[in-house]
Amino acid sequence: MTNLIRLAALPILTAGILGSAALGLAGAANATAGPGGQQPSGPGYSYAPQTHAHPAPTAKPGWHGNHGPAYIAHLTGTDVR
Repeated sequence: MTNLIRLAALPILTAGILGSAALGLAGAANATAGPGGQQPSGPGYSYAPQTHAHPAPTAKPGWHGNHGPAYIAHLTGTDVR
C-alpha cells in the first residue's frame, strides 16, 4: 500500500510545483509599470522618462574629463590649478 501511495504522490507533487510556477510566471507577465513608471506615448513603442536628472556641476564632457590620473587628482584635491 505504501508503494502505491508513494507512486501516486509523485505526480501530484510534480503537478503542484509546475502549477505554482505557471501561476507565478502568469503574474509576472501581467505586470504593469505602475503610477510612476513609463507608459508608452504616441504611436509605436516610444517610452519617455517622466523625471530628468540635472547634470553634475563639475562634470566635463567626454571620457577624458571623467577618467584617468587627472580625474583622480581632482577628486583627491592634489591637482594644482
